[in-house]
Amino acid sequence: MDDLLIVEDLVKYYPIRKGVVPKTVGHVRAVDHISFSIPRGQTLGLVGESGCGKTTAGRTILRLIEPTSGRVIFDGRDLFRLSGRDMRALRREMQIIFQDPYGSLNPRMTVGTMLAEPLLVHGISPDGDGALDQEKKLRQGLWRSRALKRRQAHEQVAELLRIVGLSPEHANRYPHEFSGGQRQRICIARALALRPKFIVCDEAVSALDVSIQAQILNLLAELQRELNLTYLFIAHDLAVVKHISGRVAVMYLGEIVEEAETQEIFAHPLHPYTQALLAAIPVPVPAARGRRARLEGDAPTPSDPPQGCRFHTRCPIAIEECKAVKPPLVEIRPGHRVACIRTDVSGEQV
Repeated sequence: MDDLLIVEDLVKYYPIRKGVVPKTVGHVRAVDHISFSIPRGQTLGLVGESGCGKTTAGRTILRLIEPTSGRVIFDGRDLFRLSGRDMRALRREMQIIFQDPYGSLNPRMTVGTMLAEPLLVHGISPDGDGALDQEKKLRQGLWRSRALKRRQAHEQVAELLRIVGLSPEHANRYPHEFSGGQRQRICIARALALRPKFIVCDEAVSALDVSIQAQILNLLAELQRELNLTYLFIAHDLAVVKHISGRVAVMYLGEIVEEAETQEIFAHPLHPYTQALLAAIPVPVPAARGRRARLEGDAPTPSDPPQGCRFHTRCPIAIEECKAVKPPLVEIRPGHRVACIRTDVSGEQV
């Protein structure tokens, strides 16, 4: 299968500086050597508790945050080796939908202005032509007036609003005039404006009501089918991820501890942390839940992670060896990787 995105050994550390003359005394290990890939037109769900590093991973992949080390191959190009100019051109193909739809919109700009801005900056025209340098435009006789550009952008804004289920008349309104679900639709329209191939959905539905979450998830799934989009869907709720992701990667304290097809991870979760996340999903009949796996205590700080398995301080099946041995992420079943020394090749805990 053709992979659009390949992440290899990605690391992002934040230095901890102290003293009158600032001196680095440690690092916050937000993302610590993670690897995965996403096939073209598919969705990978990246899940975990708050503070596990999933948002940092998404933003580092897009180079909104510069990495410490590692490689990200996007459509055959190594993003971390690109110059600033080349990266800016490539950003048309990579977009992000933020968690807070209101905080990510400029309250002083109308919706139409916000959606038109990336079109004007990148020179996107209605026929799909991208930005050309000025000399080339002059040579080809394609240099248009600013008024014509804005009129074309207005037409595209109207189409973007229709695609996400809003009316073209909404272009003249400000963000505070919309509901939370409508604002998130506007953010989706903005992400689609430049016709990207890849979108990072960073907790895109966590701030919305449950009924609105379903509408946005259905919209994202429909857009993926129609536009052949590839998603990295970041969330803390496995129930949400189940409805949109083909594969799921579970993060804990900066590391991926389990990765598998969505159906496989729900039917046969192998890592104790994944089992606890699944047990936390609300069910209509609580009595039918069965015995619930519970996590004891709080997650350790990423500036001083435990030795050995990072989950051993909260793991219900941890043994002494877990405190000393760092488990590698290995394939236990076809397409199913897990980092736990208590899981054998058959997938059973020992």
